[in-house]
Amino acid sequence: MEPFCLKGAQEICEAVGENPKCIHELVRDHGLPAWKRGPGGSWRALHEDLRKWIQDQRDRNIGFYVYARGIKDSAGPSGGNL
Repeated sequence: MEPFCLKGAQEICEAVGENPKCIHELVRDHGLPAWKRGPGGSWRALHEDLRKWIQDQRDRNIGFYVYARGIKDSAGPSGGNL
């Protein structure tokens, strides 16, 4: 059974495939659901929240990736406009 709560930037970022050095930016700018219990506390996150965040990131970005790739692929080797 997995632990109820992940503790520390390293453990949290490993779970979502991100760099632990970027945890402040991920929380502030990208809504990573992690928190600290005070200024000197360790980062904490719940597995279920991280799963939801990853799914939201996928849903928000997959359409752009597929759409952008489709344009690139349909441009052909010449890279012409559609």
